[in-house]
Amino acid sequence: MEHKAFHSEQSTIPYRRIGAGFCGSVWSQPDHDKIDSASTAIKREDGGPGRSLHNDFTMHKIILQAYEECPDQIRDCFLIPKCYDFIPATYSGWDATNVIKRFPENYLPCNTLITQRIPPIPKNGRDVLINKYCSPPLADNISADVKNSDCLVRPYLGRRKFGQRESKVHFFSLRNYPLHIDQMSDLDLDPPQYATGMAKALAFMHWSAGVDANDVEFVLAPAPRPATPRFHSQQLGSHNLWILDFDCCRRMRMDQDGVMQAAQAFLRNDPFYPRPGRENTEDKELWNHFRNTFLEVSSFILQTGNKPYEELPLLLMDTIESLVQKRTDNP
Repeated sequence: MEHKAFHSEQSTIPYRRIGAGFCGSVWSQPDHDKIDSASTAIKREDGGPGRSLHNDFTMHKIILQAYEECPDQIRDCFLIPKCYDFIPATYSGWDATNVIKRFPENYLPCNTLITQRIPPIPKNGRDVLINKYCSPPLADNISADVKNSDCLVRPYLGRRKFGQRESKVHFFSLRNYPLHIDQMSDLDLDPPQYATGMAKALAFMHWSAGVDANDVEFVLAPAPRPATPRFHSQQLGSHNLWILDFDCCRRMRMDQDGVMQAAQAFLRNDPFYPRPGRENTEDKELWNHFRNTFLEVSSFILQTGNKPYEELPLLLMDTIESLVQKRTDNP
C-alpha cells in the first residue's frame, strides 16, 4: 500500500492535540482558523484496550462508499468526513516522513488513521455557548484557552439538561460540548430538523451501508469551504450535521438478529437520537417525528435498492420501543 495521504504530511509544524476518546488521541494543524476541505485529522490508537482504528478505517470506507451512491435527498442532510489512510504501527515508512516528528517528544509510531478534519464552531458561536452556559468566574479563562477553539457540538435530542443551566457547573469545556434538547430551544434551533437528519442518517447506515451504527457520534459543525451549510443559526452560526467515529460499528445481518443488534446499539449510544417512552410532550412528538421519518426514508432506500427487507425498519422501531418499555417496567 502506498499510503499517499501519510506521505503528503510533509510540513514540519508540530501537531496540536484537538481531542481524545476511548480509541485514542486526535491531532491536527495548530491554526484552527485556516481549516478547509483539505485539512486533515490524525487519530492515534493510543487509548484504551479493545478499540481498533483498523476497524474504524474499514467501516468508514464502507459507509463512505454507500454515501457516494446515496440519493441527494438523503445525503444532503448530513456529512461524513473523508477517510484517507490507515497506517499500521509496523509500517516501514514512518521514518520517510515528518509525521512522527510533529508529535511531542518520545511519541512512537502506532496505528494511525488520517481523515478529513471537521471544522470547529466559529468564535461567535463559542462565545454564545460560554455566555449562556459557563459559570461567569470561569468565562474569561475558558474563552482564552486554545483547547476550547476545537469546539464541536454534540446534539442530544434524547436528553434534557434540567436544572443544570441554573447551577452553572464549575467544569466547562467546549470540546464535544453536549447540547441538550432544552438548550437547543434557548439557541432558537429547531429540534425536528436535526431529528430528520439523524433519522435519515440512521436509515442510511442500516439499509444502504449495512452497519449497526454502534457508538457513532453526531456533531454540529460548519461545512468545510466551499461546501454549503445545511442549518443556519444567528447564535451558533451556519453549520451541518456530521457523523464520525466508526470504530465500534459492525456489519449487521438483514434479519431479526441484525435488528436486535441495531436496537441494542441505538440504546447503548449517547443520547443523540430522540427516545421513546418520555413523559414530556415535546419529547413524545419528537420521537414520533423521528420514527416516522426513519420509516419513510427506510422504505425509500429499500424500494430504490430493490432490497427485500421491507419489514425490518418497522421491526427495529418496535423493538427499540419494546426494550425501553421493559426497562421502564423493570428498572
